[in-house]
Amino acid sequence: MLPTSTPMTITLRPITAENFEDVASLPLLAHQHAYLASNSYSIAQASFFPFLVTRAIYLNERPIGFMMYAKPEPHEDQGEFGIWRFMVSSDHQGKGYGRQALARLISEIRSHPDVKRIFISYKPENEPAKIFYASFGFRETEVDDEGEMVAVLSCGEESTNGS
Repeated sequence: MLPTSTPMTITLRPITAENFEDVASLPLLAHQHAYLASNSYSIAQASFFPFLVTRAIYLNERPIGFMMYAKPEPHEDQGEFGIWRFMVSSDHQGKGYGRQALARLISEIRSHPDVKRIFISYKPENEPAKIFYASFGFRETEVDDEGEMVAVLSCGEESTNGS
């Protein structure tokens, strides 16, 4: 008889006191450190800014990644959300888990009634990121003041003028 395998389910969960250390210690590949702030820094940042929302990426009951997005603050353009952090631990990359997690995060952001656009940014030389985000419909728009490529995913009632 063949052993039955447990289905691999990806979920997003809030960062809590119970999962903080596991999420904070998730490893990256050496070359990826130049592209991402640490999970600890990001979680601390979110504790000071209520417009930031953090999520742990879980594979079944085990945290394997981290995501953080920004909701619009009252004084900003409403409907514009930004994905600020997205990482999958080095031992779980290349297995499709990041794709599932990003799809779930986009769905969570789209559940906000006022969402119009979702922004993400990455280093222009990060070709894998460009290809990955483009596969979700993100379109590059500009290089920002910090030298990062900005890409946008239009949601809801968005004009078709290319912005």
